[in-house]
Order: sequence, then C-alpha cells, then structure tokens
Amino acid sequence: NILLKLPPSEDETRHKVRFGFGSGVDPKQHRRFEERFKFPLVELWAMTETGRIMSDNHEPRAIDTRAIGRSVPGFEAKIVDDHGADAPPDLPGELLIRHSAAAPRKGFFSGYLKNEKATEDSWQGGWYHTGDVAVCDASGMFHFVDRAKNIIRRSGENIAAAEIDAVLIEHPKVKQAAALAVVDEMREEEVLVCIVPQDGVEKSEALAHELFRWCVDRLAYFKAPGWLIWRDSLPLTTSQRLHKIQIFPKGADPRKEPGIIDMRALKKAPGKASHSTK
Repeated sequence: NILLKLPPSEDETRHKVRFGFGSGVDPKQHRRFEERFKFPLVELWAMTETGRIMSDNHEPRAIDTRAIGRSVPGFEAKIVDDHGADAPPDLPGELLIRHSAAAPRKGFFSGYLKNEKATEDSWQGGWYHTGDVAVCDASGMFHFVDRAKNIIRRSGENIAAAEIDAVLIEHPKVKQAAALAVVDEMREEEVLVCIVPQDGVEKSEALAHELFRWCVDRLAYFKAPGWLIWRDSLPLTTSQRLHKIQIFPKGADPRKEPGIIDMRALKKAPGKASHSTK
C-alpha cells in the first residue's frame, strides 16, 4: 500500500527481486503491484502452531482473491460451520488443519506453555482449530476471510474487519486504519474505525464523512463505519501488523472516548433516504 502511493519512478523496476512472500495482500492491490514493480507477491497462510504453510504458489495464481492455497498431503485442511459440520463450497466457516488422519499432530507445535487445557481445546476431532474464517471454493482453493475474533456481528450480518481496513487504507488521505466491533444495544455490534490520517491532513468531521461515503461506494451499506475516532498512531506487533487489542484499554468502551464521531444515522439500506453530510 505504501509503495503504490509513491510517485512512479524509473528506479522502481531496477531490482533483482524474484518474489515477495507473505500474507494479507489486498486483492485490489495485488495485480496493480505486480504489474508496476515487476515481481510476484506469493500469498501464504500460516500460524506459529502449524510448523508449515499453505500457499497459492502455482500459476496461474488467484491474485484477484484472497487465495491461500489448497489442501495437500501432509497439510490437510477443511472448513466447518458453527456446528462442526463440513461447510459447503463458498460458504465461510472455521479453517481446520492437520497433518493426516493417521498422525494429525505430526510437525505441529507440542503444546501451549503450561496450558494443557488450551492445547487440547485447540485439537478437537483430530483437527487443529485455527480460529480463522475462510472459504473453500468448488475447485478446492481456500480463501482467507479474517480472524474469527475480527468478525463484526451486526444485525445478523457477519462483517470482516479486514475488508473494511483494506478499503479505508486505499483512500489517499489515510495512513492507517483499523476496524473494530463495539457494542450496540440495538444491533448487537457496530463498526468502529480508528483512523490515522496522512501527515498534514486535518482530522475533521468533514473528512470523517468523506471516508464514510468512500466506504458506502465500495462496500455494502451495513459495513460502513458507524463510529469513527482519530488516532496519531496505531500499535503494531513485532511483525508490523495492527495490534488491535492494544488500541483501547481492556474493559474500556470506545464509544465514550473523547472526540469520537457517531455516524450511525448515516447508515441507510438501499432504497431508503440517502445519507447526508450535514
């Protein structure tokens, strides 16, 4: 995202990079990046506990999706629904993995330190439960959706925070964005976004409404932010990913933070009154 926002330069293709290897490329940026910088970004999925990876590393790669690879011998995968039954193709559910039916834990971590219960809870029915939401299409390709804890449940709709993050970070005035779930007394949960604007950009209510419209033009209306709060920076993990659980203190209600902007009244289903910036 940062590289794509830089002005084009002749130097950007004067390199000997063979490929990039990682996870979480925004599908809207994947092809643009590869065409501009002239090397492939190979998508993967992994966890510390697994000891190995899944990867969409065979051509033609599905770079216009969040494809992460296929189930293979020695790293079997499947998707299950909320009741533990195998999910039909293209329906989201939890990603489960194992080495094989004969030796499900081969090559995996030995266990969580001093927490045997957590280890056994993660292994159920001979499969490791990843806590990640994914889908498997009819061809057997798995596509990442989000961490289960990053799914926002609003009025019966499951919203992937990663999708909102990806849309907001494309806005030229946004440096960082983090979508979170907050309690909503009517709809169970609502979308809150934390925004770090680009240097020199004013943190204004006008910009908040501009970002709301940006989301509505690219997402289903119910995925647009109901709340927005400005931040000077957002915490990162050691791997430079957003560390969302550290944005607000444990037990805090973000809706009561000073300066938060309530945009819930702007969220209108198609066919209802259009949103206003007043």
